[in-house]
Amino acid sequence: MTARVLIVDDIPTNVRLLEARLTAEYFEVRTASSGREALAICDAEDIDIVLLDIMMPEMDGFEVCHHLKSNQKTAHVPVLMITALDQPSDRVRGLEVGADDFLTKPVDDIQLMARVKSLVRLKALTDELRARAKTGQEIAIEDAMRAMDSINSEGGHILLIDTDARHAERIRGYLAASHHVDVLRDPSDAILAVADGNYELALVSMALGDFDPLRVCSQVRTAERTRSLPIILIADETDRPRVVRGLDLGVNDFIMRPV
Repeated sequence: MTARVLIVDDIPTNVRLLEARLTAEYFEVRTASSGREALAICDAEDIDIVLLDIMMPEMDGFEVCHHLKSNQKTAHVPVLMITALDQPSDRVRGLEVGADDFLTKPVDDIQLMARVKSLVRLKALTDELRARAKTGQEIAIEDAMRAMDSINSEGGHILLIDTDARHAERIRGYLAASHHVDVLRDPSDAILAVADGNYELALVSMALGDFDPLRVCSQVRTAERTRSLPIILIADETDRPRVVRGLDLGVNDFIMRPV
């Protein structure tokens, strides 16, 4: 799936690196060296996703994102913030102004493509809903869009598949304050557990002992009741080749240890 990507960064070297990576994957790339230039491009052209650096002079990435999400014409365009900041408060601020996802410098190629492709798919779905609204289905689609806007990011029902009890309990501890997390220690029961549990997300460890984590993901993706369930892999640096294979199988995203 290709798309028109806008890269916003005041450092030319960063722009060229990202442009080369995305062009190699057949994305159409536009660039902007300032926040004001980025807003002008988004207002004049049909941009599918914005890769936005946070640390810029005059107008930083937070302000640019706020303007994009406040403008009815560009509010639906996904914004992927790229930052050297690693404080949770910075990500919270990004979410408050409407950022859809984040990448930390130095940008990892696999993470870059995973995030971009995921957000491009989301943009395609949003565009389809907007197009239907223009062809006579305004009421139903507007209700659906309102429902999407009202989705609560807390209180989710998550299945964590991990054979390592210590790792699993640590991950559950991170999430338990805001979500209900079930831990499955026996991956052979994964498809039954996922189908019966009404889950909203599956976290799958790449370290499942004798079990193949990608086989688990494949089974979830091919089962009728679970094929739309979001899947995130939890991986080590040595798992990168299998992570790429997992993304090809339909895994939505991945997290690198240490979490």
